[in-house]
Amino acid sequence: MMLDGTQDLQVARSWAAQMLKDKNPAKYYISEENFVAAYKNHSTFSFVVTGEPFYGHLYGEGAYLDPRCSDIAATPLNSLNNPEFSIRGGGFQFWEATTAPHASHIELLTDAVEINSIIDEHASDSSVRPGDPEVIFWGGLRNEEGQLTAAAVIVKWQSGFHVMASVVTRSEERGKGYATKLSQGILSHAHSLGIDLVGLGVRPTNFAAQRAYEKAGFTMIGEFTNYSRG
Repeated sequence: MMLDGTQDLQVARSWAAQMLKDKNPAKYYISEENFVAAYKNHSTFSFVVTGEPFYGHLYGEGAYLDPRCSDIAATPLNSLNNPEFSIRGGGFQFWEATTAPHASHIELLTDAVEINSIIDEHASDSSVRPGDPEVIFWGGLRNEEGQLTAAAVIVKWQSGFHVMASVVTRSEERGKGYATKLSQGILSHAHSLGIDLVGLGVRPTNFAAQRAYEKAGFTMIGEFTNYSRG
């Protein structure tokens, strides 16, 4: 089966758009700073970027695995039968929303101590913290007592695309609609800043978060299993 490869960033981006169409999480990961190579044939697409030390995405059954990769994310349609790799973690889903004005409003947060406190207590594995250079803004909601109840951040990745991350709701306040209102408010404020699209990652087993994101306007555009070499 004929395989095409490229080290040209713009060609790789065009291949991703062509092959994945409206379900294209690859665009969030391919940037000028980290891009290494991309590959395609008539039905598959894959790419490798620097990180861990080399990180790849495989889309479609039999997608090419760059031998330099130490960690990869593969779609369910890709059955990775490589004895050098084993499943790591529970994988992830990637979701995306088009931003728009909304009646739900957030408070813009600037107190790093307050943000870190809610993260430490209720989402300690969050990937982004105050002070991260990719941060665009932190947003939050408070309960009737004025306590910060939910928070999230919008970051700008090297690719130029924006992602909502470190989404947290106090454990005792979950199930009350805060996650949906927070997501709607975050998307609305992002829209006011001229941001058109926002992506996010979520665990496949976090059904409550998925329902909240869907109500806020997000759609799943990719589901992946994580693999590591060795």
